[in-house]
Amino acid sequence: MKSWFWGDGFLMKNKTVFITGGNEGIGFATALLFAEQGCNVAIMGRRADKNAEALKGLLKTGARCIAITGDVTREADVARAVAQVTDTFGALHYAFNNAGVTGNPVPFPELSADEFDRVIGINLKGVWLSMKYELPAILASGGGGIVNTGSIASGIGVSMLPAYVASKHAIIGLSRAAALEYGKQGIRINVVCPGMTTDTGIYAQLGEAAPEVEAAMIQMVPMGRFGQPREIAQTVMYLCSDAASYITGQALYADGGYTVP
Repeated sequence: MKSWFWGDGFLMKNKTVFITGGNEGIGFATALLFAEQGCNVAIMGRRADKNAEALKGLLKTGARCIAITGDVTREADVARAVAQVTDTFGALHYAFNNAGVTGNPVPFPELSADEFDRVIGINLKGVWLSMKYELPAILASGGGGIVNTGSIASGIGVSMLPAYVASKHAIIGLSRAAALEYGKQGIRINVVCPGMTTDTGIYAQLGEAAPEVEAAMIQMVPMGRFGQPREIAQTVMYLCSDAASYITGQALYADGGYTVP
C-alpha cells in the first residue's frame, strides 16, 4: 500500500514494530497503521482473546503480524516477547510502549499501597522492562526508534490520580535518560502525550451521563473536538520514522491544544 505521507522519510515497508498494549485503543490503531504501511507488526497484551481479535483485524491488511500474550510487569514475559519478535521477523526496528492503566480515582490519602504499586508497575516499570530488551534488539538491527506513551499528565497535575500522574511524569525522565545514552548509537527515544480527550470509547461507558461529560470535556479543548486514536497513531509513526531523524528525548503533546497555557 502506498504511504499516506509524502517523501521518503515514511517509507517503512518491511520494517518491524513491537507494540505493547496493542490489542485496543491507541495501541491497536497504531498497529493497524504500521501494518497498512507494510511493516511487520507484533502486538503484546495480557488477554489472549483480545489479542486474537486484534490479530484478525491486522492480518486483513496483508501484513505479517503476530500477537503475543504477556504482562509487561513480568520480566520473563517481556524478554520472551522481544525474542519471539526477532525470531519471527529477523529484526526489530521500532517499538511503541503503550501498555498502561489510569487507576481508580481516589483522594490522595485513600490510595492504597497495592494500587500505587499496580499503576507504577504497569505504566513505568513496564516501559523500563520493555526498553531493557528492545534497545539491544533495535541496536542489533542497525538502529531505529522507540516511542513511549505519556499523557497530558506527563506535564500537568490531575487530581485524584496521583500514581498515574507520577508514572506519566516519570516516563519522560526515563525516556530522556535512554535517549542520551543511545543518541550516538542510532536509536531515538521520544514520548507521545495524548490528551484525555482522545476518543477511545471511555466516555461511552458512563451511560446517561456520557453526553454531558463529553460536552464538558470538548469545551476544554481549543480545537473543539475529541482526538481520534488514528491521529495519535500518526504521531507515533512520525516519531519512529526517518522524517523525525533529528528528534530524540522529546515529549510531543497530541492533545488538541488542551495543555496550551
